[in-house]
Amino acid sequence: MLEEIPGLLERLCEVPDPRDPRGVRHALVVVLALTACAVLAGTTSLLAVGEWVADAPSS
Repeated sequence: MLEEIPGLLERLCEVPDPRDPRGVRHALVVVLALTACAVLAGTTSLLAVGEWVADAPSS
């Protein structure tokens, strides 16, 4: 399974970022990867995803 992780990140890098660059704080690939991890961990709402990301270790 670990060998699939770089493939996922490479695919997420291909997603176009529709956001206005002036308001971007985090790279889209990071936002998508953390969201995917939160969903895989069992979150079921946007609020739960935000809480999961906030509670995730920073390194």
